[in-house]
Amino acid sequence: MTNCAKGYGSMDMRKKRSARASVAPWSAPWRAGGLCLALAMGLGACDGLLDVEIPGDVPAEALDDPALASVLVLSAVGDFNCALTNYAGATAALTDEFIGAAGWIDYTDWDTRRITASDNDLGQGGCTNFGFGVYTPLQTSRVQAESNFTRVQEFPDGDVADKPLSLATLAAYAGYSYTVLGEGFCELAFDEGPLATPAEAMSRAENWFGQAMQMAQQAGADDLLNMARVGQARVLLNQGRAAEAAGIAAMVPEGFVKYVERSGTAERRWNRIARHTHGDFYYSVDPTFRDLEFGGTPDPRVVTADAGRLGHDGITPIVLPMKYTDVSDPIALATWTEAQLIIAEAGGGQDAVDIINALHARAGLPSFASSDPAEIRNQIIEERSREFFLEGRRQADMLRYGIPFQTGFNHKGQPYGDTTCFPLPDVERINNPNIG
Repeated sequence: MTNCAKGYGSMDMRKKRSARASVAPWSAPWRAGGLCLALAMGLGACDGLLDVEIPGDVPAEALDDPALASVLVLSAVGDFNCALTNYAGATAALTDEFIGAAGWIDYTDWDTRRITASDNDLGQGGCTNFGFGVYTPLQTSRVQAESNFTRVQEFPDGDVADKPLSLATLAAYAGYSYTVLGEGFCELAFDEGPLATPAEAMSRAENWFGQAMQMAQQAGADDLLNMARVGQARVLLNQGRAAEAAGIAAMVPEGFVKYVERSGTAERRWNRIARHTHGDFYYSVDPTFRDLEFGGTPDPRVVTADAGRLGHDGITPIVLPMKYTDVSDPIALATWTEAQLIIAEAGGGQDAVDIINALHARAGLPSFASSDPAEIRNQIIEERSREFFLEGRRQADMLRYGIPFQTGFNHKGQPYGDTTCFPLPDVERINNPNIG
């Protein structure tokens, strides 16, 4: 038999846990861009139709070619889009946006918040894994953006078309990678370093967004500039620097939206939330997000529909989220709406009420009125829950605002665990020499 690996298109998913191979920790330095380029290489011939010759790693020096600058940028963007999509689905299940309707234990674990440091999905799963890979895709995205930034930065200016634009893009996506890691995990590690706190991740994100804004201005790239502004305001708000956050958020123009683009061309590019609801029937919208209205008017930001059938588990009635109905539907990453809600939270009072009402007017909802600071703040939190529904924001908001997670038993009588923020995966803790 030649040096080939048998590729099995369908593996018994009940056996998949024991079938997963151990991988190196994502704190280890990674050969940036090597994976994407390796996948683009031609595969050698094998004996059988299901035989695949595994290509070797692309040497790092092969990437030191200015002609590959655009490839390095697109690779980092693609990795982040893949990671954010997985994270949005995983946190929708972990929080109160979804209830589980799958028979598979992998999806049930997310729904019942039983995600531990030893969970293979959390630590080692990829973007197309059964279940939700979170840590590996996010760390891949981070390393790709950072290392590719360094590589492009070192290319001669005259050899890279629109070099400031490339650098601004990589810096912005590095910032968002750190932001999501910091919002979702209890503790972290970077590049075989010691344990890091979410606050340290936010500090790194702040630095990257600062570079992204500077370079986007140099490149005249308003789209990237505003994407980085929203990210920077988000990070500053997470750091408790509300006034600074509001100042940056105020620069974002009305109507701005930056999407994580999705496509039906390859599974890696799917909107997995649409797939797992409208296609697989693994999840149903949680009752707390059904039939939402304000002042007796249905809220068009969170539209649901009764599928008229049971889920994959044969038990759970399926209520579909209509925000995403196809695997090609994009997911919002940075918006003017978020910038406005950051300003509202920072200022409070009548200014916040006016912002809420401007958003209500856009959605065709009645006005909100209050002069009570606590009531205004609670309405801002509610606005965020509706505006950012299924965008990967609910977990971070629940942690930041102290919103209680569901406890006791779910609708199938299964006990909830205690996962709120994600633990550092064992694959990192065990293999990182700088973590005791």
